[in-house]
Amino acid sequence: MHELVDVLGHVLPQHAEDSNGLRTMLVLATATAYEQEPASIDVTLVAWPDRDHYDGGLGPEQGLWEDGRCARCDVEVTSNAKRAYCPVCNTPCTLT
Repeated sequence: MHELVDVLGHVLPQHAEDSNGLRTMLVLATATAYEQEPASIDVTLVAWPDRDHYDGGLGPEQGLWEDGRCARCDVEVTSNAKRAYCPVCNTPCTLT
């Protein structure tokens, strides 16, 4: 999973568009649907691992187990790494 996150972390931000005071960007996200509540879906954006913190690496080789919120834009984020960047505003996030 972390290799996919790395590739998309380089590709998706290149497709952001600014027009008429709006910024539109592509992001990777997870969507969780609940069997007991079919109308309820949680969407969480995948944060990009902080490669500098991990000496150029991608962080631990695990699933998207680290969660939190971006302190700047308040979106819910997840990552394989505890130190990552928000895919919306590029703010560093510390996840738990």
